[in-house]
Parts: sequence; structure tokens; C-alpha cells
Amino acid sequence: MTDRIPAPVVVTGDHFPWGEAALRWATEYAMATRSPLAVRPPTSDPIRDLMPAGSRAGLLVVGYRGANGTAFGLGRLVQPLVEHAACDVVVIRGKAEALRRAHRRVTVLLSGDVADDDLALARAVAYAEQQHVALRVLHATPSLPVRTDDPVWPVTHADDVLRGTHHTSVLARMHPHEAITRYADTDLLVLAGCGPVTRAALHHAPCPVLVAHRYPVDIARPCSAEHDRAAHAER
Repeated sequence: MTDRIPAPVVVTGDHFPWGEAALRWATEYAMATRSPLAVRPPTSDPIRDLMPAGSRAGLLVVGYRGANGTAFGLGRLVQPLVEHAACDVVVIRGKAEALRRAHRRVTVLLSGDVADDDLALARAVAYAEQQHVALRVLHATPSLPVRTDDPVWPVTHADDVLRGTHHTSVLARMHPHEAITRYADTDLLVLAGCGPVTRAALHHAPCPVLVAHRYPVDIARPCSAEHDRAAHAER
């Protein structure tokens, strides 16, 4: 019985700086994961072109700036992809060190939503194992005089999910955008969902951002790192 060919990594690239950065990142990732690479040239309607491609891809990779190099592409391209893509999306942005993967670390940014956080943890574990890098869990929540939630619980839950997986956990008493800037020594920021934490990451991250989406195999899946590693090995 032969191994299944992984779903392709689809990237849209051009000759502008962020398009070239996206192409480099996608190429290196595809080589590391032994996935096919599909390069899509820029078109006048990238959403119409990339959405169908995402239904057959394992990952979509895009630069966060458009061809003019000045207009932030969040509203026109990135945000619709992040919200509606059928697969994970990596938005290439950040500093040169992160783009070179110099930090040797992936960071999961928790939102406090159990389903989203479990999905992000699964993706980050898979990336850390594929790339042989350190794994960090980060939850940012400001100190408030009165609150009804338990700010420590998301980290406690993540530690439980990751039992047996080497990682470090950080509870940052600050807003997510502040934590993203402060804990900048990471090569990839992983999260799930389309809420304010994701928006903060897309605007402020000093590194590429992976926004995880549920594939059919992810639905109703037991939330354990062991199970997720086995599922990724089967893909």
C-alpha cells in the first residue's frame, strides 16, 4: 500500500517583495512536508481564483501586501481568504528573521474558544514536529478589576491537551496585540477562528500567521495531541 500524496500547497506570488516572500516560504514548506507546490500567478480577481483552489489544497499561502507594496491587503484579499477558505491559510508578513525561520519556534496564540484552540494546537504540534522547532503556547488576557471568566483556564486546557508534548506556556497579562509584539521571537503564529485575536495577529504579527480551518476529518475529532499527530501522519 502506497502513502497518500499530501494535498498541494497553493501560493499566489509575483515579483514584488511580499509575493516573492510568499513563494519562498511556500516552496520551503512544500519541500519540508513533501507536498506538491502549485503556484498561481496574480490575477485581477484573486479571491475568485484562490477560493476554488483552496477546496483542493492543504494550505494557501499569500503575502499580506498587494502589488503596489503599500496598501495592506487585509480587506481586499487576506480577510476573505481567512474567513472563507476551505483549508488553512498562511499570511506572509513580519521581520526578516522570522521569514528565514531563524527563531526555531512556533507559537500558538489561544483565543479562549475550546474548539478553535484545540484546532490551532493540533496544527502547531504538526508544524513543530515537521520542522523540528520549539513549541510555545501563548494566551494574552489583560488584568481586569472584575471578570467572570478564568483567565488561566485556556492555558491549563492547552497543557492538558499537550501532555506528553514538549512545550512552554505563557500567560501574558496584556492585550493580544501587545503580546504578539512582545513575544516576537517566533517564526510562525498559529491560531484558529476569525475573531478579534485573529484580526490582531493579521495586523501586528512580526512573523507569518497560520489561520487553521477545519477539514472534514477535523470535525468531531477527539481533542488530544496524540490523536492529532496520528491523523496528520495518515494524510
